[in-house]
Amino acid sequence: MVNCRELEIAGKSLVIWEHDDAIDERGNSQTGSWIWDCALVLAHWFETAAWSPASFQGKRVVELGSGTGLPGLAAASLGAEVTLTDKKSLLPGLERNVIENRLSDRVKVQELEWGQSVEHLHPPVDYVLMSDLLYDNNSMPELVKTVTELTDKNSQILLSYELRPGTTEYFQEFRKQGYVWVWEKFFRFD
Repeated sequence: MVNCRELEIAGKSLVIWEHDDAIDERGNSQTGSWIWDCALVLAHWFETAAWSPASFQGKRVVELGSGTGLPGLAAASLGAEVTLTDKKSLLPGLERNVIENRLSDRVKVQELEWGQSVEHLHPPVDYVLMSDLLYDNNSMPELVKTVTELTDKNSQILLSYELRPGTTEYFQEFRKQGYVWVWEKFFRFD
């Protein structure tokens, strides 16, 4: 089944196609095939008083575990040069969403397995976007390695997450790498 959602983020209209037919090499449905609440929260955070929409103008952004690409596409619509990354099986859906939103001039789609080389993304980047990625402690070392290689002291990480068992361990691991977190509570809205 394919579902199309039309959203408005910071005054910009976005069309996001969800594909529940994206499957991995083992035949499992990919969690990144549809929009999760954390992606909505992060994208809508760009229109709050806590964020200046001009912040993305001319900045380089990488979204990790993009899924449908909503936060990255929202950043691109606000002026960022964005690279959406995810597993190979999700790339066709990401590419469709880039084309549907006429953002091909601002957005690239790249395969990225966490823990692998990020040189093709030309680090460091200005912003790393992550929504709902702190759910599998088995992938923690790879995710931390990827973020560390993408960033420098001037980079910012914009993260939305759902509190789950193991979430605090992620933050402790990032803290060991020298990251400082600034918390902004922004709850889900329906």
